[in-house]
Amino acid sequence: MTVSGRTEDFYRLQYERMFRRHYSRKCDCLKVGNLLLPRLSHAEFPTREEAYYAMEIGDILYPALLGSFRYADEGPYEWGDVGIEDGDVVFDCGANLGIFSLLAAYRGAEVYAFEPISAARAELRKTLDLNPELKKRVHIVPAALSDSEGTAEFTVLDGTLVGSSMVLQQQGRKETARLTTVDAFCESEGISPDFIKADIEGAERQMMRGAVSTLSRDAPKIAICTYHFKDDAEVLRGIIKEANPAYRIVEKWKKMYARV
Repeated sequence: MTVSGRTEDFYRLQYERMFRRHYSRKCDCLKVGNLLLPRLSHAEFPTREEAYYAMEIGDILYPALLGSFRYADEGPYEWGDVGIEDGDVVFDCGANLGIFSLLAAYRGAEVYAFEPISAARAELRKTLDLNPELKKRVHIVPAALSDSEGTAEFTVLDGTLVGSSMVLQQQGRKETARLTTVDAFCESEGISPDFIKADIEGAERQMMRGAVSTLSRDAPKIAICTYHFKDDAEVLRGIIKEANPAYRIVEKWKKMYARV
């Protein structure tokens, strides 16, 4: 889903504009603010992957680094008093190519980047390799988050690594990945998150059900997508408030922001 009237071709054009503005010949990469992002292809016209890349950059980096919301679609992951602070432990659930992980590390956070798809993790590593000082703060976790531990089969869409899902009905190649829960991961690693970001293609409710002990005990800030199913906002609000009634919740764009 995109903002009304914005098609995939719109975001291909957006990528062309971003490329002209941010491309650096010196590193053969994009430079947005002080962050370096990999060039995804050398195709003459923007690919489907680059269209989604532009959407991610417009949602995540333009508001945070350039103060611009002109390309916001799903919305940024920081809003109001839900923001990343220096020293935060951040869970990036659905890290994909690593744009949010990179921003969180730039803000001084220690980041756990959960990404179940192997090809996406390879691109995530490329993103981090371009930013070696920030790379030290990002720990890649080759797993998806749900309400139980085990494995699940993901569908990876054709032409893009964005949108891989274990719950949505869609066409593409299949890949099996490990599942864990926020609560189990926190217990095994002996850590507590200060900020949970989640865009996991319809599995947000499962992930939150696997985080109820963490929400109750640690009350991390939350920025989570609410557009994959019609009742996402209602279901997620119910899980969060039942786990910890002290949460204050705001809905804006296609996201829910919560903190105690």
